Amino acid sequence: MQKKETRGQPTMLTSGSIKKQLVLFSIPIFLGSLLQQLYNVIDAVVAGRFVSEDALSAIGVSVPVYLLFVSVILGLAIGITILLAQFFGAKQFDQIKSLISTMSIFLLALGLVMAFGGAILAKPLLQITQTPVELLELASIYLRMVFLGIPFSILYNLLGAVMRSFGETKMPLYALIVSSIINLVLNIIFVQNGGGVIGIAASTIIAQAISGVYLLIQLRRKFPMAIPTKSEFTFNKELLMLSLKICTPIIIQQLAVFLGMLIVQGFINQLGNASIGGMTAASRIEAFILLPVQALGNALSIFAGQNIGANEKERMKQGTRFGIMLAIVITALLSIVLLFWGKEILGLIIGNNEEMILSGYSYFHICLWFYPINALIYGLGGVLSGVGDTLIAGIHSLASILVKLLVTVLLIGKLGLLSIAIASCLGWCVASTIVIMRYKGNKWQSKAVVKTIQN
Repeated sequence: MQKKETRGQPTMLTSGSIKKQLVLFSIPIFLGSLLQQLYNVIDAVVAGRFVSEDALSAIGVSVPVYLLFVSVILGLAIGITILLAQFFGAKQFDQIKSLISTMSIFLLALGLVMAFGGAILAKPLLQITQTPVELLELASIYLRMVFLGIPFSILYNLLGAVMRSFGETKMPLYALIVSSIINLVLNIIFVQNGGGVIGIAASTIIAQAISGVYLLIQLRRKFPMAIPTKSEFTFNKELLMLSLKICTPIIIQQLAVFLGMLIVQGFINQLGNASIGGMTAASRIEAFILLPVQALGNALSIFAGQNIGANEKERMKQGTRFGIMLAIVITALLSIVLLFWGKEILGLIIGNNEEMILSGYSYFHICLWFYPINALIYGLGGVLSGVGDTLIAGIHSLASILVKLLVTVLLIGKLGLLSIAIASCLGWCVASTIVIMRYKGNKWQSKAVVKTIQN
């Protein structure tokens, strides 16, 4: 009997049950994001429990610097997903192949520059953020290592963007499940054999490489229509310029978020090791709290992209309303969990250091009341980006960061970590106001990218 070759079928989000599609589409994105966060949490837990408190703090001060570079990659991946989703909704398959080949060449060059440039600049960047002298060498070693793994991060994010734009969210999830397990196992093996922070960084790099290679194999096997042939593999300058036009505001958004984190980390570094460790753990947990709204925001972005490409605006609006309400309910429930069991959750990462736990919880005690506001920021922000109105992403992020920095500068001398919490909440309020006004203004209806291509 002849064996049939399996081919994946792209998922059209332009017809069918909106609620069912958004929920089913969001779950793998959420679980994938959850596993991505586990990379950092696993590193933090292994460092804090099995290496030293200095190792935990060294990773804590390094991550914001690393994420500043990764923010560019994430911005490009989100922009590519938006373009591919709109091309897919409009059934412009030649444009899909051309975009994939063009961005593959561009991202390869960018990845190499980031990897070696970041490794060289690791120590000076840590010094700019006023990393404590006792942590500088350890943090520099860890940061150089993870910088060298950036090309593998690019590989995963590019291939994940292609698959998600086709409505395939399970394969990126499977890749992260495998790599997360590998990361955990290698972390334990390397640390038990004296690897320290070098072993922790090496585990992450190897796991990221495996997830990227796995996605490449699956993309070639299940979605061959997305892979350009040798003759189709060209560099299209017009598509690159369009991509950068769409991606640049999103990159600014990502840079603003992580640059703000980097600057705020500089203030935290002046408060001592207890504050650094407490906020390192708190920031990891906060990332988990916001994962559901981010996943729904990503799902709404792709949903909006496909529907705007297919000229299904009313369907897109219905999906937006449902997605945001669902995000608000989920975030409110998670905030209640944090209110009653926040200290215990912090202890899972920190251990028995009471001073660090109290530092982290002092941040949570204010922020948990404002987490549901992020449903509007990520939900409406995702929809606006999905239809091609990406400029607003940069605007609301910059406004939020400026408010956060201003409040931090004015209050940190008097309130310490409480000033970081107050600043974050006020920043979220400003950002949500901006995206609500933009969405209500309806200017986004003229931003569809496929019209630009057709014209």
